[in-house]
Amino acid sequence: MIRKIKTSVSLSQSLLEELAPFNKNGNISQFIEHALTSYLAELKRQGRREQDKELLKAHAVRFSKEAEENLEFQDMP
Repeated sequence: MIRKIKTSVSLSQSLLEELAPFNKNGNISQFIEHALTSYLAELKRQGRREQDKELLKAHAVRFSKEAEENLEFQDMP
């Protein structure tokens, strides 16, 4: 079981009104926890995508050379 820690967060009235239609069960704590969990997962995905881009950039020259060699090989009779 996950231990919960009571935390106080101040939100604007307009934000609470905006989230109300999406908060079907009326439990704001649960809604915020789900929203933060989803947001953190997205941040992690973005971080992995950035790492992948950097890795591809670092190896782009080698990948291009290998692709050219493969194309040349395919042209051989």
